[in-house]
Amino acid sequence: NGAANPNPNAKPNPNRNAGFNPETALVQELVREAVGRCDMDCRKEMLANVVLCGGLSLTKGLPERFGHEVTRLVPSAFKVKVTAATSAERRFSSWIGGSILASLGSFQQLWLSREEYDEAGVALADERFSL
Repeated sequence: NGAANPNPNAKPNPNRNAGFNPETALVQELVREAVGRCDMDCRKEMLANVVLCGGLSLTKGLPERFGHEVTRLVPSAFKVKVTAATSAERRFSSWIGGSILASLGSFQQLWLSREEYDEAGVALADERFSL
């Protein structure tokens, strides 16, 4: 635990890691950064409930190694617990989640049809999906 670790008692500060580059960061660094940007009241619970899913999570020993790597990056006051579902669930969880999301009526309102895209182009996509 070095000086680069987020202070669990600090208030969120968007400029705190001005040099952080998510495009080149390791996954465990992305987790640390995401948790560090959350309200400090939920950080402990978030780190105690990290869930791995998707095909890559099937890699032998990954949950244990990932837990060790995240633990190394956060203050020792946090207990990191990484869980992964059964092999079958992990293999298809991303697809299952996507199908559930796609079936929600509220999500269907966000769809951009091919006809709409052909008519309005990328400007409509930017308008509809911009944060």
